Amino acid sequence: MNITTESLLVFILLMPGFVSSAVLNAIIVRPKKERTANVVEALVFSFVVYSILATIDYGPVYFELTEANGYQPVVDPDNLLYAIILSVMIALLFGISSTQDWHMRILRAMRITTRTARVNTWLDVFIDVFMDRKKGSNRVRGIVVTYKDGRRLSGWPSYYSDDPEEGLLYLERPAWINDNNEYLELGAKGILLTQKDSIESIAFIDTKES
Repeated sequence: MNITTESLLVFILLMPGFVSSAVLNAIIVRPKKERTANVVEALVFSFVVYSILATIDYGPVYFELTEANGYQPVVDPDNLLYAIILSVMIALLFGISSTQDWHMRILRAMRITTRTARVNTWLDVFIDVFMDRKKGSNRVRGIVVTYKDGRRLSGWPSYYSDDPEEGLLYLERPAWINDNNEYLELGAKGILLTQKDSIESIAFIDTKES
């Protein structure tokens, strides 16, 4: 298979963008994109990377004047490495911002949008509760799962599905709640809830620590 100079140049130009996209897919939940959308995203990320490198004169591709063929594209391997490193850093920063909802929070404060950076409300709720626990809140936030047959199960959701359609939950310190609102410990470290269709609702409780 013959690889032309133009094809190699296009690959080099898009590579930082595809690296950024791959890193983002690995660290955050994102909706699936069509192939055209993936290429457009790679172009955008590559443009950002090369714009930053151009301002500090570290462009990985430059044109060199030759007597035989005029201006020809030349690849600087060292600067190409900088482009890859920068593409990873940008993806990590974007991933942190998306998980923490930083950029969309600013836009909501400016009344530009009401959306969040996450793909669904399921993630919004569980991530915000989890983040609050990690920040050392003086409140204990757990959940009460109510089944369609009336049974209630409480616990702390340590793990949860990315997709609400899957709806898997892992609860630490699980306990049944009887009709007298008494907590009956299961004596287990945790329990994995797999029957999503049997769950009627999930309530988030908010009680002060004792």
